[in-house]
Amino acid sequence: MIAITDLQKIYRMGDVEVRALDGVTLDIAKGEFLGIMGASGSGKTTLLHMLGLLDIPTSGGIEIDGTDVSLLNDHEKTMFRLYKLGYVFQDYALVPDLTVMENVSLPAMLRKDLTEKQYHDASIDILTKIGMLDRQDHLPRELSGGQQQRVSIARAIVNKPDILFADEPCANLDTENSRMVLDLFKEINEEMQQTIVMVSHEDWHKEYFHRIIRLQDGKVISDGTTGTKAH
Repeated sequence: MIAITDLQKIYRMGDVEVRALDGVTLDIAKGEFLGIMGASGSGKTTLLHMLGLLDIPTSGGIEIDGTDVSLLNDHEKTMFRLYKLGYVFQDYALVPDLTVMENVSLPAMLRKDLTEKQYHDASIDILTKIGMLDRQDHLPRELSGGQQQRVSIARAIVNKPDILFADEPCANLDTENSRMVLDLFKEINEEMQQTIVMVSHEDWHKEYFHRIIRLQDGKVISDGTTGTKAH
């Protein structure tokens, strides 16, 4: 599904060179729920941004579903993200002036291959799945943090992406809402065979992951299964 080879990301600040990623080599299987863990500054978010085509590596290779993404131009990357990838961020990133339904429909509306009825039906389906259909006409500010994050997840998966990337999606949530979000991820992973790559620093989150990559100073220091079965 994803093949990463000797990935490097170097930032230069004056004369100082910071290796945010320092030779990461990794394979991620289809249907896997992968956790990326490590201390602050270990390179977790940098790696996620590289895999999600939100940033460009200094060197190394990323192949997603057989496509060498380094060969894509900006427009092709945009289309690849739209059709193949979904994103959930810690700050929800919902459009404040759009309703829940409009926020969820947004990625589907941008596609050229869906009719208005198709993307409306897809949005209804996913809002029903996450238990937010009764809030479809609400604005984000009228929702709790946990509800906003569920809407963010719905928006991320409305296009049925091959891979869902989540960057500390529970960072702004209490334990109860965090568990609700992670239960939703687990359900999506199991029912839809959704590949999920999630950055986390919370130790208890590991019970949800099939496998955990631990980073330190931009390097993979451990890579192991958790005992949770991939389906």
